[in-house]
This record gives sequence, C-alpha cells and structure tokens, in this order.
Amino acid sequence: MNFNPDEKSKGISTIELTPLVDVVFLLLIFFLLTATYVKNPNIDIDLPKATPQETFTKDNDLTIAIKKDGTIRYDNDSVSILKLKEIFENKIKKGGKNAVVIVKADKGSTHGRVVEVMDLAKSSGFSKLAIAVSAPVESE
Repeated sequence: MNFNPDEKSKGISTIELTPLVDVVFLLLIFFLLTATYVKNPNIDIDLPKATPQETFTKDNDLTIAIKKDGTIRYDNDSVSILKLKEIFENKIKKGGKNAVVIVKADKGSTHGRVVEVMDLAKSSGFSKLAIAVSAPVESE
C-alpha cells in the first residue's frame, strides 16, 4: 500500500461541462415537444392582453367563456349560473376535482360576473383555476 500520495493519485479537479450541456439541451427539447396549447373555441371573446404563464388543454378541464354582455357559455351553449353550478357539481361527482377551470372572460365583461364564476368553481370543489389571456403583440 502506498501511503505517500504523489501527483498521479490526486484525482481529477475539473468538471466536464459537455455532458451537462447535452442534458440541458435534451431537457429543453423534451419540454418543447411535450408542451400543449389551448385551442380557442369559436366564441367571439376579446381576451385581455397579458403574458401567458402556462397553457392547459387536458380533456378533463372545463372552459367557461364570459362574453361582454355577461352571457356565460360552456361547450358553445349559453348557460345560466344555476346550470353552471349543476355542470360543476356533475364534473366533481365524476372525479374531476383535479380539473382546471379555465375562465375566458372578454375584457369588456364585468368584474362581478367573472368573480361570480370563480367563486362558484371554488365552492363546487375545484382547487385549480386559470384565467385565459391573449399574448400581447410586440410592435417592431
């Protein structure tokens, strides 16, 4: 046994960055390929402009549209607030508690109507809520 360390047995003192960069690029490609985007239904809604943080498009999610005049739409049908409560309760009963309720409110709709829908979703048992926005157009 050699108890006197010499230059040959000190070990490597540098970290190779090439494998780390490869892994980062692979992760980036993975996340870009698996990202999903929400498809807008053909409802005439002028969404407010903001920088989107996340996109949702699970089949389990509920998309609720609120038009400028306060009309609530679900699956391209106008619904009352009572009918919407029934829809929310049915979704919860079918195991949709982890579903995301996506509120697509026209920027001209009243704040009270949006809060009413959000409160109804929360009281029905949903824990995830998303507000749909359109990305701002960058001027050149």
